[in-house]
Amino acid sequence: MKRTWLWVGAAVVALAFLYLPTLGISGGQILVFLLVLLCPLMHLFGMHRHGGHGSGDSGAAGPSGPSAGQVKAPDRET
Repeated sequence: MKRTWLWVGAAVVALAFLYLPTLGISGGQILVFLLVLLCPLMHLFGMHRHGGHGSGDSGAAGPSGPSAGQVKAPDRET
């Protein structure tokens, strides 16, 4: 899979840092905007491997550890 979209995005951000200050928009404002934009982008692109749609999991919570019958107390030496 080629990641050319990543290079295009980096070029757009670099050009924005060079061009937007001529319009009166500072670098700090650009960083705040990118920080606010980062949250929905992370939810959009980052949640595909966490049991999302089509994973076959119904979403019901299952047991997270061993059942009570499987837990064995450690032997103590006296």
